[in-house]
Amino acid sequence: MAQNTEYMRQWFEGIRDERVTHANTATRIGTAFLMLLQYILDPDTPFIRKDQEDQTNYLLRLVAGAVIGETGQIRLNPDGSISCSRINVLGSAVFNELVFNHQNVLEGDTYFTDRGIIDDVEYLGSGQYRLTMRKMYDNDQVTFHAYDVLRCSMNNLDIARTYKTSWMRVDSVDLTANTLDVTLYDNEDVPGGVNYAPEPAARLIRWGNQADRDRQQVFFISSEDGRFLFLQGVTQPVVNDTNYSAFIGLPPDLECLRNLPINRRQPYIYARGLIVQDVIRIDYQGNPEYTARDRGSWQADVQYIHGYDETAQGFFTDRVWWGGCLWQAAVALPTIGREPRYNNADWVCLLGGMNMSMDIISTAGDSFPAGKPWQTTLVASLWNAEMLITEAEIGRNKITWQRISDDVQGDIAWNIQHATGTQGLELQLDSTVDYPGVWEPGSKVSFQCDILLDGYNEPFSTQYSILM
Repeated sequence: MAQNTEYMRQWFEGIRDERVTHANTATRIGTAFLMLLQYILDPDTPFIRKDQEDQTNYLLRLVAGAVIGETGQIRLNPDGSISCSRINVLGSAVFNELVFNHQNVLEGDTYFTDRGIIDDVEYLGSGQYRLTMRKMYDNDQVTFHAYDVLRCSMNNLDIARTYKTSWMRVDSVDLTANTLDVTLYDNEDVPGGVNYAPEPAARLIRWGNQADRDRQQVFFISSEDGRFLFLQGVTQPVVNDTNYSAFIGLPPDLECLRNLPINRRQPYIYARGLIVQDVIRIDYQGNPEYTARDRGSWQADVQYIHGYDETAQGFFTDRVWWGGCLWQAAVALPTIGREPRYNNADWVCLLGGMNMSMDIISTAGDSFPAGKPWQTTLVASLWNAEMLITEAEIGRNKITWQRISDDVQGDIAWNIQHATGTQGLELQLDSTVDYPGVWEPGSKVSFQCDILLDGYNEPFSTQYSILM
């Protein structure tokens, strides 16, 4: 080609420099054009063509970029970026930075451990294989060690998307040849009870190691099981409860978890230890759960809380002891100076609330001489542990007095006259109107007080008897 180019140059210069009249004939000019046409049509011509397939052995610089495909499916941009709809990498792809525009989706299980891809499999006999590992880049070397327990997954590429799993132990490693000599585990030693021979293009991961404790752990994310899982002390394909060191997500079927009140459809965190600054407990609706805090005896000048404590940085509900009962704050800020007691909605009684007692005393005694009129006032008292509940706290409409004597009809009439709500905790008595008949030796009359508090099904009752 170089000689043809030089020959044409000399021929064209001869025509150009010719001085003899009529020397540049049509024959010479036509020959020059035909020579040029033949040169252009020659497949070895050093020019890129656009009317047929072509190639060049030299660097092609497209300063403004390039568009490939009739609709521009591939664009090589001047800034160094490439725009295309799909990339199919037959070997390995090396990225200094990988950016996902919207989201990254990982299907199946993702392992964080030593890994490799098998390029070639050679059967050595007696369940042993020599695996030639693929180099992902020029200086790539196999990272598996002797006695590593390997897990190998092979996709069947069928419509059901099934796969086979092979389990093997590394016997030796040849870094120069980038090969592994491995022994296949027996069927009874692997999960599922069936072990398959390794195949080219299958992916290997280190599952554990038979001897080196530092290589007996593996961390992986399982989209099928719905959990992050960290295994330790793995020396064989089949793991047991002791290998489960930590998990985040749906709980696996572990013996230590079977008797716990857990919801297996909800995620949990399991680990040996927990190092944390703030623990904020919430229920399934997102409401905070409060930590009970015993503040000792109630004090009138202290602000108690049921909420977030900025100083302690947590949600707390304060508890205090008062009047023989244990109380818990029921509102965010119980009123300072207002003691916890029955009918105080700022507090709820946890212990002692059912410890109710009741008594009645007579201001003039309980025995009066025969033949003489008498007057007295019966005073009923209702106690919640050590605290006396007032009439205002009870409400007069919750108090009922009844007379009990041998005069049944008279008792009915007296009870109607002294119906619920007409009397408070104090009942004034006069023998001339409140005693049936004549006051004489052996006379007796009893008065019963019933108090029905809110939240109780049965009234608190006690009787007081007046004798001759």
